Amino acid sequence: MAIVTFESVATAAQEITKEGGRPSVRSVIAYLGGGSPNAVLPLLNEWKAGRPTLKSGDIELDPRIGMVVAELVHKASEQAARTAEEKAADVQADAEAVAEAGRELESLTQSLEGQLTQAQQVIAAKERALEDVQAAASIEAKNAQEKATALQNQLAEERARADQAVQAVAKAEVRLELIPGLQSEVERLKPFEQQAAVLSANLDSSKATIEDLKARLGDALADAKGAHDDLEKVRISEQSLQARLDAAMREIEGYKAGMADQKADLATARQETKDVRSELAAARDEAKELRAEIKAMAVKTDKQNSEQAKKS
Repeated sequence: MAIVTFESVATAAQEITKEGGRPSVRSVIAYLGGGSPNAVLPLLNEWKAGRPTLKSGDIELDPRIGMVVAELVHKASEQAARTAEEKAADVQADAEAVAEAGRELESLTQSLEGQLTQAQQVIAAKERALEDVQAAASIEAKNAQEKATALQNQLAEERARADQAVQAVAKAEVRLELIPGLQSEVERLKPFEQQAAVLSANLDSSKATIEDLKARLGDALADAKGAHDDLEKVRISEQSLQARLDAAMREIEGYKAGMADQKADLATARQETKDVRSELAAARDEAKELRAEIKAMAVKTDKQNSEQAKKS
């Protein structure tokens, strides 16, 4: 990026003028190899303001060569008018350059706003997915815990009943020899031992199911953590886009201010052109009057010469 200073802008403008061109914002930026129109424009205007300008009032009229002076005034006025018109054209070109840069920046701003909108949509989707995963994991863990608690309670009840049955069987076996009628009671209580074995197997299966649910819950939490990390990355990207968007908005404000100055300069240049044209009209009238005076003086001189010839 080229360094834009008054010296560099002035040098570029002088070189462009020497080469027969007109210094403008675009030509100076091209000569420097870069630079912002907002930075180049005020320095170029300052350089133009410091250049000497040609005014018809600065020309000294020689009464002995009135016709030549009138022609010189006419040419000088036309040159001043052309200079003012060229200045107005330069101001217009500079304003167009600033406006073009502003349009490019507005396009960039719209692109950044689109990227920011997409990032916000991604963040919302990630947040919804994270909430869904957390809710599903919480529900699944709660259901597993409730199921395990119910199985443990049922197992405890069945174990208690089995213990009671075993105790009853033991008592029945002790009394079996004395009371043959208790054999049927023993046979009745034996199925409780099998049911206790089945419940124990169900408990082991429930424990395995709980371990599997715990593993799945761990995976879900890991996925949730990954989604949270992705969400943080997207949020960082959003902050970066927001910062770029803010910078672009500030630069747009600068371009708008520069365009306002350009409009003021253009209005001034047009007024100067109007003033120069008025001066040109006045100079033409003055030249016309001067020609009339010279013609009258010539007639008067011829008359005096004729009278002098008659006397002699």
